[in-house]
Amino acid sequence: MSTSTSTSTSARTDGVITMNAVDREPEAIVARMRPHGRALVLPSILLIAAVGGAAFFVWRLPEPWMPWAVLAAAALVVVFGFIVPVAIWLGRSVTITTRRIVVHEGGLVRRRREILHTRPVEVVVHRTPGQRLAGSGDVVLELGADRRVVLHDLPNPVLVQEALADLMVTEHADHAGRRRSTGEIDGRRGPAHAE
Repeated sequence: MSTSTSTSTSARTDGVITMNAVDREPEAIVARMRPHGRALVLPSILLIAAVGGAAFFVWRLPEPWMPWAVLAAAALVVVFGFIVPVAIWLGRSVTITTRRIVVHEGGLVRRRREILHTRPVEVVVHRTPGQRLAGSGDVVLELGADRRVVLHDLPNPVLVQEALADLMVTEHADHAGRRRSTGEIDGRRGPAHAE
């Protein structure tokens, strides 16, 4: 049984440097998370109240049309007070990999945003008193030039901040090493790639 391994090479065609997949370690998922679950407390209370109230009142009303009105009102509360907030909560997620942050938002219309670890200038945590009690907070990625991305209400925001800082340092070092190995420093091509 013979196995062959390819060597790590980079080829330059028309000013674009391409690298084989063996040049870097494969991208790995570090964490997947959703906003803190405390956002589902009020919808859960509304669900219990709507179902309990409908079950209590539906058999005690004198007119035949009244139980249908109670059931319709309970159905509206369940749909708009429970199902919609849960769908919105499920539609938001953050995936942190070894190379980027992927933010998913939306239900029917999905929005995906990717931020490479080389982009953020600073990672800041904002926490309200309620978020402190729940152990959550907002992680703000400052991208420079008054641009920012806010990862709303994540659990363990300080741990997320520390992990992102470590990943950003590692990615910046890898990026600088790749630029040095290709001969590009400060946007100039090295002697190995002179035309």
